[in-house]
Amino acid sequence: MNVPVDNTELVKVANKIKENNTQENRLTFLKYLLSANFILPVVVIPEPVNNKVSADATVNYFSMETSQGLVYLVVFTSGSEFEKWNKNPNKMYLIREYDNIKNIVMNKKEYDGFVIDPCGCNMAIQKSLIQNIEKASNPEVLIKPEKVQTEGNVGLKQVYNPPENLKNALLDYFKSQDNISKVYYMETVRKGETSKTPVLVVEFCKEGSLKAAFDDIAEVAHSVMQKGETIGLMPAFDKVAQKYIKDADPFYRK
Repeated sequence: MNVPVDNTELVKVANKIKENNTQENRLTFLKYLLSANFILPVVVIPEPVNNKVSADATVNYFSMETSQGLVYLVVFTSGSEFEKWNKNPNKMYLIREYDNIKNIVMNKKEYDGFVIDPCGCNMAIQKSLIQNIEKASNPEVLIKPEKVQTEGNVGLKQVYNPPENLKNALLDYFKSQDNISKVYYMETVRKGETSKTPVLVVEFCKEGSLKAAFDDIAEVAHSVMQKGETIGLMPAFDKVAQKYIKDADPFYRK
């Protein structure tokens, strides 16, 4: 079955995780997961006529239930994996990005997550992980409860001369941590504003809580920033961050 999707690297690292469940492998998996396109088997009622779908048609998905009673939406990384699960060459399917799959799962109470290649790598992505990915992928301003704008025409720009007091406080803190390998000091402009907000893109090299690490970094920054000033924090595996740090120089390197 020839389907125009290629998730070779995602499958490779999913299998690596089963053998060696390190943070590095998990972060690599998330990197490929966020950019993946999946085969999503569907049933359309009523069936399309001459490849045309009725305006009032409903689309139903396939799911699997575990022995613990968890229900997962079924998706596939390739035509060959799809065929392992279903031998019917006329089975309908859609090709959907991770964000589409995420929205289906999060908007339907009956799903506990989705499962990738149930007859292959059999990797389950639970709702709790999706929620954590969302928190990481949308840079929370941890000093003040609002979000920074990182998309559109502004994006992230590298800062070469950050404020001296903030620079020194952050560098002293990063040097004391063994779980941080690189940090990029960027800035962005929040939607509807003209002032710039600093954003730290952090690459981790050891296991640990992302939220706890970001909270600690925010506390250090807050100790030297002025009241009302904000800072954004993003993990290096975030797909928006990756776009901007690709050719940037790290502010800190372990």
